[in-house]
Amino acid sequence: MKSKRMPRMLISLLGVVFILWGTMSVALGVFGEETTAYVTDIRREGGERSDGKPGRYTYITSYTFTSLNGKKIDGFARNIRDGAYVKADGTSTVRIRYFNSFPYFNAMENDTGLRGGPLILILVGGVLILLMAPKHGTGP
Repeated sequence: MKSKRMPRMLISLLGVVFILWGTMSVALGVFGEETTAYVTDIRREGGERSDGKPGRYTYITSYTFTSLNGKKIDGFARNIRDGAYVKADGTSTVRIRYFNSFPYFNAMENDTGLRGGPLILILVGGVLILLMAPKHGTGP
């Protein structure tokens, strides 16, 4: 009996994680502090993507910013771009958002707010939870 419940609980937990992830991204865009970060490194991850459009790669952009209390915080973001080589020179900047009470939770500004990605995460999380909810029928 317990072995039948375990997959349902794990999938429901995954749904909760999706909802929290999406909600925090929206909250970061609405309530987060905005600042400028310096790009410290740009790395290309893996090979060419297998998307419909050829010549696209996944890049990891690392950045550093100083929070309101003067602490230096590092962060990173993944994005998809064409194959043009880009090198970080230490003077490039990006706009980021972070929570002042917990600056380690930060993201590039264009990845936060009320956008499609976080809303889809919230929706998928809700669907997973609803699908895994126990069925209470009118049985004998």
